[in-house]
Amino acid sequence: MFHVRLEQSAAHGEREETPSIEFEVGNPRVELLTGNLRLFRSIETTTAEETKDADDEAASSSWLPIPRETILGLDLTLLGFVSLPQHMGPLELIEFSKAFRSDIVLIRFLRDSDPRHSSRMALMQFSEANKAAQFYEAFNGSLFSSMEPERCRLVFVHKIEFIGDTMEGDALAPPLVVNGHAAADGMLPIMPTYDRRDAPEGHVEIPTCPVCLDRLDTSASGILTTLCNHTFHCDCLFRWEGSNCPVCRYSHGDIVSSCEVCDTTEHLWICLICGHIGCGRYSNEHAKKHYQDTLHTYSLELETQRVWDYAGDGYVHRLIMNKQDGKFVEFPDPNGSIGNRGEDEHLKLEKLAAEYNLLLTSQLEEQRMFYERRLSQVNETEHRRAMSLLEQEKKSLKKLNETLIKDSSKLEDELHFVRELNKSLIENQQQWKERVVVAEEKVAKMETDTQRRVDDLEAQIRDLMFYLDTQSRVENSAHKREIQGGQVLIQQEPKVDEKPKRKSSAGRKK
Repeated sequence: MFHVRLEQSAAHGEREETPSIEFEVGNPRVELLTGNLRLFRSIETTTAEETKDADDEAASSSWLPIPRETILGLDLTLLGFVSLPQHMGPLELIEFSKAFRSDIVLIRFLRDSDPRHSSRMALMQFSEANKAAQFYEAFNGSLFSSMEPERCRLVFVHKIEFIGDTMEGDALAPPLVVNGHAAADGMLPIMPTYDRRDAPEGHVEIPTCPVCLDRLDTSASGILTTLCNHTFHCDCLFRWEGSNCPVCRYSHGDIVSSCEVCDTTEHLWICLICGHIGCGRYSNEHAKKHYQDTLHTYSLELETQRVWDYAGDGYVHRLIMNKQDGKFVEFPDPNGSIGNRGEDEHLKLEKLAAEYNLLLTSQLEEQRMFYERRLSQVNETEHRRAMSLLEQEKKSLKKLNETLIKDSSKLEDELHFVRELNKSLIENQQQWKERVVVAEEKVAKMETDTQRRVDDLEAQIRDLMFYLDTQSRVENSAHKREIQGGQVLIQQEPKVDEKPKRKSSAGRKK
């Protein structure tokens, strides 16, 4: 938490010894107010660890994030942007904080009076302390843009004082408005100066927005005060096309130029060839030194927009571009005056320029031929190297191809042999099949003959056994003689008719 004090500058250029930041507000061409900005940190919020650190560490720790519980306990609605990028104006700041635009009540811009720094500071007040805490958590320490290294540094502001002679007894002093009413303790001056002698005692008149002509009431919309000390609605200024102020046309995006060597901001010259910015002969003559180093002849004075010719040591009436080489050359004065340069001197300079151009052309031609030869050599070397690699690859592929051809021929011979062998085996298989059929038929026939013979032999054996058995019986029988002299007759059985049998059976039944 900080206490901000805005003090008006001392008269006659006197400066106080107290460390402070010099600031200015207003349009430099109309009215410019200068002063000193001082930040006082509360002793109660300083921790024990910060008091033990070095001064630089203590200074850097003041920008560390504050815990949310501490933020809500402060109950503060005013935030301060310690340093804004040089190019960031009101529109860019509104765009940066567009997520909280509906919660912003007041915005006030200040500018560093040192032209070498050109840093800016902004004060932003919110409608609620909770919204200010959310904004602090969302943007503190974050980058303004991914293309630049500057980070957003926010501090909570407890009180703002504007101290100066114009604040006491002056009818044209700026009214101090916070949350739609005049502040008794001098907080956050945001309004432009105007005559308030007609207002009742203890009251101030609410001014109007120059864009929409509505009253600048914080309850309706956020209010923004620009660097030129003009106040508008945030929405009106956001919809305004262009970066200039709608009232005084002051450009908030102006970037102060400085010498690229010594950083001075006075008597600056810019080279028309390469854009180098240097100081003039009344400072450190870095612009002339740039001409001596580069021979860039023409330089433009930023204040008067006049062109200086270092070769002729005089101002140039008019510059035109040469169609042959695209360079700037001086166009003569139509009235016949060429400054302090005589005709002979001018002819000498023209001859010198022609000789210089001829020499430059010849040197460029030699350089072109030299580099063309180098490129040709490089291309030839590269071509040879590529051809060598291709030849080696061709030989290896050719050798591989021959090996594959041999393997293929060998495989074809083996395939032919296998096919012939398969063909002969198929033919032999058919012959052997026929032989097997014939052999099977012979075996079957032999089995049939053998079986028939076996049957005959078995019949003969039975007859023989029967004969032997009968013979043995006859030998042992008592009727041996009768049997040996007798004959055996086999009588056939007469056929019996079936019908008589049926009758006899029927008669038996009766």
